[in-house]
Amino acid sequence: MSGLRARLVERIRREGPLTFAAYMEAALFDPADGFYARGPRLGAGGHFTTSAEAHPAFAAAIAAEAIATWEALGRPPDFRVTEAGPGSGALAVRVATHLADAGVPCAFVLVERAAGLRERQREALGDVAATWVDDATMLAPASGFTYANELVDALPVHLLAWPDEILVGADEDGRLVELRQPASPALRDLVLGVEPRPRARYAVRPAAAPLLAGLAGALAEGRLLLVDYGGTGAEVHDGRRPPVRTYIGGQPGGDPLAAPGTQDLTADVDFGALGMDAERLGLHGIALRTQADWLAGHGWAVPPPADRTEDDWILAGLLDERLPFMVWSAER
Repeated sequence: MSGLRARLVERIRREGPLTFAAYMEAALFDPADGFYARGPRLGAGGHFTTSAEAHPAFAAAIAAEAIATWEALGRPPDFRVTEAGPGSGALAVRVATHLADAGVPCAFVLVERAAGLRERQREALGDVAATWVDDATMLAPASGFTYANELVDALPVHLLAWPDEILVGADEDGRLVELRQPASPALRDLVLGVEPRPRARYAVRPAAAPLLAGLAGALAEGRLLLVDYGGTGAEVHDGRRPPVRTYIGGQPGGDPLAAPGTQDLTADVDFGALGMDAERLGLHGIALRTQADWLAGHGWAVPPPADRTEDDWILAGLLDERLPFMVWSAER
């Protein structure tokens, strides 16, 4: 039995069954054995590759948004650019380079709580000047631009089998198993845009609201931009994709309970719920676009198939409207 699974079983026997959110938190972020805490290899040949690493268009569009925000705010000298959940650090390097080339004077801050990933980010950034914080709430409000790529999908989710909540227990042999209890009204209310079906599974993410509050609270004025996969309402909860998925080595993984700490766990983002949270926080200008539309809006396009280079084909993939990647933004 792995160290993390043994400790989870011991915890369950001592405290009782865990919510799936508590299990997911440990599987991803346990300080010793969590998937992200151990600094998984990301990028080509790693557990997964994000759009930021696939093609430079992504970083160029992020930087263009940051520069436009700086200019709209009157080019403040104390402008701060913040990336939450920097992953491998590849996107931060490219964005920082674009900003330096454009002559934007800014403080560059990375929000990362996983020690293993911080080390990888420091190596990637090299001489790029940056500071790190564990949480956005540690930042004083400032004029700036904050962005995150594939961050919200890693926030722990509660898993429902309607109308029950799935808990994680342990059997006599030390295997992690599913248990059920009636779901609270607060969790059931987070299933938006569909009529829930008996025994159908839904992943809901109460942790998104405090994350958004922390990111927004660090902005005295400026723009917040989140890129992730998901949709609104039925696009998330209609059952077309499993509510919780696992990945390892760039391929779909196994049972989410089978090997805690060794595989990524992820769930689609409900941007409709995120927009409602943003309105409660007083954010405005809330917008949602497909990644393809957003990149095209920044001038990225590909030549006809017969004339495409290898990079063009990669870009064509990012511009595919069938991808479930979305770009969400709001302003303060």
